[in-house]
Amino acid sequence: MTINTAMCAWGMSGREFHAPLLQAEPRLRLTTLLRRSGPDGSEPSGVTSVSDFQAILDDPATQLVVVNTPNELHFPMASAALAAGKHVVLEKPITVTESDARALTAQAHAAGRILAVFHNRRLDADFLTLKRHLDSGDLGDLVELEWHYDRYRAIVTHKRWKEDDLPGAGTWFDLGIHLVDGMLNLFGPPQSVAADMDSLRRPGAAPDYFHVRFRYPGHRVRLSSSTFVREPGPVIIAHGRKGSLIIPHESTYREGEPPTALLHTELSGSVVRERVPLEPARHEEFYRNVVDAIAGTQPLAFGPEGATAALALIHRAIEAARQPVLSCA
Repeated sequence: MTINTAMCAWGMSGREFHAPLLQAEPRLRLTTLLRRSGPDGSEPSGVTSVSDFQAILDDPATQLVVVNTPNELHFPMASAALAAGKHVVLEKPITVTESDARALTAQAHAAGRILAVFHNRRLDADFLTLKRHLDSGDLGDLVELEWHYDRYRAIVTHKRWKEDDLPGAGTWFDLGIHLVDGMLNLFGPPQSVAADMDSLRRPGAAPDYFHVRFRYPGHRVRLSSSTFVREPGPVIIAHGRKGSLIIPHESTYREGEPPTALLHTELSGSVVRERVPLEPARHEEFYRNVVDAIAGTQPLAFGPEGATAALALIHRAIEAARQPVLSCA
C-alpha cells in the first residue's frame, strides 16, 4: 500500500515537520508540492512542484493532501480537497470558526474520507511524560497544572496572518491550541474559563501574550505564553496531593545528557526527590495513525471532533478575555 501525497506549502511546517514525518512513513510517498512562486531547489528530490492548487485536486493519483497553509485557507482548501475525493491532513487549528469546523467534519463523514488535524504536540516528550506520571498516580490527585509555551521573539515577523489583528491570528491560535488540545485529552472539558490576552510588542495587533485559567472539579489548569521570555522557566509544573513534577524547557538540557524532569513525591511510604527520564517523543505515530485510519485498521486518533472541541475553547477564552476587569482604584 502506497499513498501518493501532496503538500500545500513549503514553509517551516512543511520543511521541518511534515516532510520528515511523511518520509519516515514507508506507506506514504510525497509526490507533489504546491509552490506558487515556483521551485527554488530546496524541495525534496523526486517531488513535482506545481503552482496551482487545482492541479493537485485534478490529479487522480493524489490520494492524500496536506493543507499546511495559513489559518484562513484551512477551510476552503480542505473542503475543496474533500470534494475532489482526497483524504486530508489539516494543520492546526482545524479552521478559524467553529461553524466551518463542523461543516468540514460533516463533509468528511459524508465523503467517507479521513480528515486528520495535525495536533502533533500530543506526541511531544513533555506531554507524554506528564501523562505518564498522571496515569501512574505518582502525584496523587492533581491540584494545579501550569503549562507554558514561551519564546523570545521581540521583533514582529512579516507573517501578516500570524501578527496582524485578523480572525485566527496570534499566539493563542498558533500556540495556545496545542496546550488546549493537550489539556482536553488529559482531562476533558473544563467547567469555566478566565483569560487575559494582549499584544505586548505592537499594541492593537494580534495577541502575543496569554494567561488563561481553566477550572476543573478539584484542580486548576493555567496555560501561558509570552514572546518576551528570554530565560525560560519550566514548561510544565504539576502539583498533586502527593507530589510535584517539574519539566524544564528544552534549552536548559545539558549537551550529551538525556533530558530529565524533577519528580518530588511520596512512593511506597518514602519521600523521593529524583530526576526522571522524559518519555521519548513519538511524532512518527501521527502519520502512521493516518495511514492506518485510511486503511481501516485503526481508528483516527487526531480526528476533527477533538480539534473542533479545542477550537471551541479557544473562542470561549477569547470571549472571556473581553470581559471587563474590576478596577483596583
